[in-house]
Amino acid sequence: MGDTLVPVGGLVNPNAAQPLTTIVPLDPIWVRFKVSEAQYLAFMGKNGGPAKEGLKLALILADNSVFPPAGKVANSLNQVDPRTGTLELQAEFPNPQHRLLPGQFGRVRYVAEHRTGVNMVPQRAVQQNQSTQTVFTVGQGDKIEARAVKTGARIGDAWLIEQGLQAGDRVVVEGLLTVRPGLVVHPVPYREKGSPAGQRKAD
Repeated sequence: MGDTLVPVGGLVNPNAAQPLTTIVPLDPIWVRFKVSEAQYLAFMGKNGGPAKEGLKLALILADNSVFPPAGKVANSLNQVDPRTGTLELQAEFPNPQHRLLPGQFGRVRYVAEHRTGVNMVPQRAVQQNQSTQTVFTVGQGDKIEARAVKTGARIGDAWLIEQGLQAGDRVVVEGLLTVRPGLVVHPVPYREKGSPAGQRKAD
């Protein structure tokens, strides 16, 4: 009795609706993430050229661990998404042990610059009125004053203040709906865990 041959596989033809298979490289592995237009401009540098050579990307995994090999930006889309104001970048990470798999999620982090002696306040302390940003401060005699400020980058839940505040200024963080310029208050230290020191709230 002769052997029976059973065909295995799929028929490939130029009119197939779906690809027969998808090849996914694992080492290196590609990570796509989105940045704002401002972040992209800062990343590219002031002169429109590539960002600082040697800029390393860190990948934070779902369990908050840091994937050991650093990555680098390989390429990006050629336009900003007008719906979100973001641009998609593609990073490359070495993955020799195949620890990363397609479909996983994580967070990409990189250090754009190192700055010392900066002033930061919680986001809720900054009032936005059209193109003007202000904070309430506690001045001499514990009187409330309105101070125009210029914010920089957002870091976590805080704004970096580029102009308008100096070290030692007391900023109102809570009770913003009840304070007004000229009001005398009894300030107490603002001690929210993880927030920059030296801020105050008004009771």
